[in-house]
Amino acid sequence: MANTYTGLQAQSMREYYQYFSKYARGRKPEKKVAWVTSFAPVEILEALDVSYYYPESYGAVIAASGQEQRLMEASEQGGLSKDCCSYSCCMDGCLELQDGPRGTPPKPDVLIATNNQCNTLPVWWNMMAEKYQVPLVVLDYPGENTRREDAYRYVSGQHQELISKMEELSGNKLEQARLDSAIENSRNSVKAWEEAGRLLSSHNIEPTLLFDDISFLVTSRCKGYTSELYGLLKTKIEEQGLYHGGKIPIFWIGYPLWYHEKRYLSEQLADFHVVGSNYLTWWNLDYRGDTAFEQLFSAYNYTFLNLSQESRNRRLKQDIRESGAVCAAVLHNKSCKCDFVSARNLDILQAELEIDMIDRTFGDQDQMERRILMMKEAVCTGSAWI
Repeated sequence: MANTYTGLQAQSMREYYQYFSKYARGRKPEKKVAWVTSFAPVEILEALDVSYYYPESYGAVIAASGQEQRLMEASEQGGLSKDCCSYSCCMDGCLELQDGPRGTPPKPDVLIATNNQCNTLPVWWNMMAEKYQVPLVVLDYPGENTRREDAYRYVSGQHQELISKMEELSGNKLEQARLDSAIENSRNSVKAWEEAGRLLSSHNIEPTLLFDDISFLVTSRCKGYTSELYGLLKTKIEEQGLYHGGKIPIFWIGYPLWYHEKRYLSEQLADFHVVGSNYLTWWNLDYRGDTAFEQLFSAYNYTFLNLSQESRNRRLKQDIRESGAVCAAVLHNKSCKCDFVSARNLDILQAELEIDMIDRTFGDQDQMERRILMMKEAVCTGSAWI
């Protein structure tokens, strides 16, 4: 029987959350457990049969379930200010109360953090390492400001050391064929995701569908079925039909609003058609190279948020140009300052919005509505779109 889109979604979620269930509390996982940041080289863990979980992603699930305020308050009572990253506050509250929409993840045997996304993460992971008294591995990715040959030697050395540590932890020996297979699965997942994502500007869908389904590229990118899932997503989008215009094409810069039913300001942007989002391309990792170590280096040293400001500007401008957007909603995210830094010098009308992807109480709603209205008037007056 052929796989279906919803069937593969269910399979992915079932596999990922099987030890979160309230029925599994206290049940020891069969494999060793790593908690990882979003841009960790999980292909290595996959090849070594180590389970891995993403506390950041669970923060999004918490907000989507409407439980973020309760857990953020518990975190603040425990001493972590609500001004900190909302992902960390949500997860800290979840761990404090041992409660969440899907329970809590199994306790880690090791924590793996990277700096190719956000410098807050190694600090957060250090706090959790102290809490659980488990080893912490921090992978340092120097980015494109270091000569490629030097960066490759430096990063590959860290990847080799990670393999050694994970072999010792898991008791398993890395098989090159398993690592190559995991990387190939990731490459195929990214390719299939890119093909589906390109349809946002031309087809009659809201970004909600893609904002929700990118979670599989994060948590399951090196699984064999993820590329098939995204192929079926592409078919689903195509079946929605082409978009025939009538609204102002706008580009969404920043995180989805995980607490919002539509994941973006659908009410305030009722007269706009979201044709693109930089968030949807963050996980388009480039696994180029002839060897596994070259491929992992290319993918994780050159993530979008680890590029120079000049490169981010250039890539973002290209994405906006290809989408056909004539304006942009730019989120000045309370939790993630490095996100809106990437929106400099875009040469496009922008409504800059003070907001947070998790904390629905943050931000002046009236001010946001005024700025969006001003942008709409400026676009229409200037006849910048047809």
